[in-house]
Amino acid sequence: MPTRSLMRLTQSEGEAVPPTSPAFSSRNLLKLVEDMGDVGFWTADMRKDRVEASVGLYRILGLDPAQEMSFGIGLDLIHPDDRAAHGDQISVLRSGQPITREFRIIRPDRTKRWILHRAEVMLDPDGRPNQGMGVVFDVTGRHDSVTSMEQRHARFNALLSATAAVFWINGPDGEPLEMPQWQALTGQSHLEMSGQGWLDAIHADDRDRTAAAWSTAVSHATPYNTDYRVLCADGIYRWFNARGVPILDHDGSVREWVGVCLSVPGRNRYGFSKGASGGATYASDDGEPIVTPAQIRGARGVTGLSKDELARRARVSVSTIVRLEDATSSIKPRPDTLRVVRQVLEEAGVTFTFEPGAKPGLRET
Repeated sequence: MPTRSLMRLTQSEGEAVPPTSPAFSSRNLLKLVEDMGDVGFWTADMRKDRVEASVGLYRILGLDPAQEMSFGIGLDLIHPDDRAAHGDQISVLRSGQPITREFRIIRPDRTKRWILHRAEVMLDPDGRPNQGMGVVFDVTGRHDSVTSMEQRHARFNALLSATAAVFWINGPDGEPLEMPQWQALTGQSHLEMSGQGWLDAIHADDRDRTAAAWSTAVSHATPYNTDYRVLCADGIYRWFNARGVPILDHDGSVREWVGVCLSVPGRNRYGFSKGASGGATYASDDGEPIVTPAQIRGARGVTGLSKDELARRARVSVSTIVRLEDATSSIKPRPDTLRVVRQVLEEAGVTFTFEPGAKPGLRET
């Protein structure tokens, strides 16, 4: 069926409805397309230099529509760094070959744009290129998005490198998905680290504790935060702090886990410092007391907070709260974790006391 017949309504087969408005011309159609996006068109006699350009093309090139368009003007707008690779477009078309090119232009106002140019030619009866036609898209937005994403990726990689961090992604069930940096750190293959295989790279003395902390985080969909020694590919055990969070879908289910392993120099963060009372006291790096296991247990009793609720408010795992309340634990938690837990308990209505000569205590606010 001829294209023009598709644009006409019919009462019945073979009977056309008289048009009630002027025919919809190809010029109207091109204008409609141009008004919907950054696109322009051109046609030309390939044996000449003059080009018939649409308003959209003038807009993309930043030219005055009253200005006569030519192939030379278009080629002069190509960015100097792209001219060597894309300055042959008209020559290629005049040889009878179609083109699809993506390159930069510099408009008369000195702004830079990325454009996609697609064109082809029609041959005369003798097989020589006669008429040419093309379409030009402004694809600057797409290039800007790609560039921005590449910059964010480069910054992220630089941050990981600067902090000696290992980035990891696990599935909603806690199984490893993407851990190429872990593989590089430990020398494990993807198969070796799959399932619970990654635990094989953890020091035997830390393995059960690490597995329990991860299992608790996964089962409760709460943040994961623990420390362990990793057998690195060079055969040396090194301490790392592993922390991760669940990424939730709209229905609240876990879509995946993301996290990092941060290098921890030395072992001075492990073990207890002794307070004036002779009992175990969690202290900051400079020796200032923060809170004791007994104070945490007592504060939960006073405020009525469950371990799950305290963990949720402090954004730590339930296993972390269990360890914080265990005075016999051989693992010293990080001061920042203790401060967050203490802050949550204080906001819930208790005040912690550290009076000289007396045991650490607490009272209702």
